[in-house]
Amino acid sequence: EGKDWLMAVAPPNSSEQPNLEEMKAFRIPGNCFIKLEMGTWHAGPYFEHEFVDFYNLELSDTNVVDHFTHDFLESSQLEFEMI
Repeated sequence: EGKDWLMAVAPPNSSEQPNLEEMKAFRIPGNCFIKLEMGTWHAGPYFEHEFVDFYNLELSDTNVVDHFTHDFLESSQLEFEMI
C-alpha cells in the first residue's frame, strides 16, 4: 500500500517567481501518480513517513533546463508549513 505525500504547486507564468495567490498544497494518496504541466512551479514531494517508495519520472535534462529555486523567506519574509 502506498503512503500519502505532500506537494505545493503554482501554475506556470512569465516570471520565475510563483504567484502566491495561485499557490495550492495537496495531500496526494500514495496509490496514484500526478503529472505536472511544463513550467509548473512545485515544492516537494514532502514525506511524513520514515520510509516511502516514490517514483519521479522526468526528462534527462529537466534539472538543467527547467529548474528555478525561489526563496520565499528572502523575497517575501514568508515560511510555510504543510499541516
